[in-house]
Amino acid sequence: MKSFFYRIWHSEFLTFNEVLRLKVLIVNAFLIVFVFLSIPVSSFNDFATTIDLVVPVGFTILLALTFVLTVFNFNRFAMHTSIWTISLLTAYYVTGTSSFFSYLLFFVSLTIIIFYQDILTYLLYGGLTTVIGVVFVYLWGDALVGINSAGAEISSITYQVILVGFYIVFFIQFLVSDNIYEKLNNDWVRMNKSLERYQEFTHSHLVDLITANKVDPIYKNRDFQKAVNELSCFINDFFEEEGNDIAEVVEFYFFIHEQDVDGVVKDVNLPILTRKYASELNKYLLNYRSELVSMLFDFSTLLKVDNEYSELRYKYSLDDIFQNRVDKLLSLAVLYKFLKTEVTQFDKWGQIDRILTHEEITELFISPEFREFISFEQVNFFLDNQELFEKHL
Repeated sequence: MKSFFYRIWHSEFLTFNEVLRLKVLIVNAFLIVFVFLSIPVSSFNDFATTIDLVVPVGFTILLALTFVLTVFNFNRFAMHTSIWTISLLTAYYVTGTSSFFSYLLFFVSLTIIIFYQDILTYLLYGGLTTVIGVVFVYLWGDALVGINSAGAEISSITYQVILVGFYIVFFIQFLVSDNIYEKLNNDWVRMNKSLERYQEFTHSHLVDLITANKVDPIYKNRDFQKAVNELSCFINDFFEEEGNDIAEVVEFYFFIHEQDVDGVVKDVNLPILTRKYASELNKYLLNYRSELVSMLFDFSTLLKVDNEYSELRYKYSLDDIFQNRVDKLLSLAVLYKFLKTEVTQFDKWGQIDRILTHEEITELFISPEFREFISFEQVNFFLDNQELFEKHL
């Protein structure tokens, strides 16, 4: 918990789980203030003495349970208990009074549920809260809007429509935002697969250059190992953890560079802790295209001097790059020529030393993934004239 608040204080990146914990803590703080300010006022309602005593104690237990769950990092359960707290608080007031304050509590409950940004939670708890709110207005609408009000029945319907509309608007917002996030995620996955292939080529070429120049890999460099060890111990001091433990982890990290990590993870004869460390550290190894190497490649490109902005630079489809039909077909021929003559493929020994055959290029052109680069019209043109492509290009 201490390290969690330290990261927030210093504006560091938080994971989704840590963001959820922060939201739960904010909601918990709000509920504490709300409960202790509102429940004493409930003594003016017609509740039995037992209710007036049991309810505050029950809410206090729920609030304490929510806090304990966040301490032990059960943030999903803590989210549910905080929603139960505001839901029970709403039910407590609804059953005791038909005032406008009770009606507003339905919006407070929905707002807290929306705050968690979880569509399944919103569908379940939000939908149930909305249905109960509509029934509440239907049963006690006269008392809510005033029995002598002009058009009391119409006013009750208005209250119901406002509550349902509130729910529907945010439900649509959830759907739209989820679609956007899903599209961004799919774009990232697709782009990451493309980058993975290029970065594997790049890393393989880098290894060949290091071997040809008889230079030790960076993870074997003593100065680099010393720097990583000192930096790890320095960061570890902020978390007040045992310094010897992190030093052993760093030593193990460099050791598994020379081992078969998958074999270590699957070896049931090794201690569970060793296998766990090997599995976690596998993402940060430097002797193959790991997640860390991918980040290093991405970071290094940020330091390169770039050309001035050009809109065409971010377009990959030949239809978008060229307007003239002849230019599109000529660019298709250039693309075919490049793929057929340039060395871009792994050979049977794992080296980049092979070009694509005509059959492989054809399979590539007709694949769904290649629709981002060439259109159906260009594919059909290629298929109708592939003998000419193969013979003359």
